[in-house]
Amino acid sequence: MIEKKLFSTAIHYSIQLLIIECVLFAGFLLLAPPTTLVGSVAGICATSFFYLLCGWIWYMVASRHHDYLTSFYTGTSGFRFMMALAVIGIYYMTANEPDMKTFICVFGIYYLVTLIHFSIFFSRVSNRS
Repeated sequence: MIEKKLFSTAIHYSIQLLIIECVLFAGFLLLAPPTTLVGSVAGICATSFFYLLCGWIWYMVASRHHDYLTSFYTGTSGFRFMMALAVIGIYYMTANEPDMKTFICVFGIYYLVTLIHFSIFFSRVSNRS
């Protein structure tokens, strides 16, 4: 029963995240200039991949090794930051456009929004259990 509840929590987290990412992407498409498209696509791909993976790993840790959740959250924070630096570094090395500030700002918005969602969602989930 508990494992089924944790699985539905992971699904709920993934669906919430996809909705947030789609709304943010649509907002950038409608309101921002076309130069933000590369940063927006990179932001949605990187953060969606990371947070969907994180939701499923959280499910496995929470269902099998509940004692390690604190270590999981700490490791997630470090890995999230390293992933963001890697994406920015790869863009810097491959792009020959001078719009690095735009890319960092747009990618940073995706990073911050999903970071806030992660913090709020998992603090609520941790307080319930």
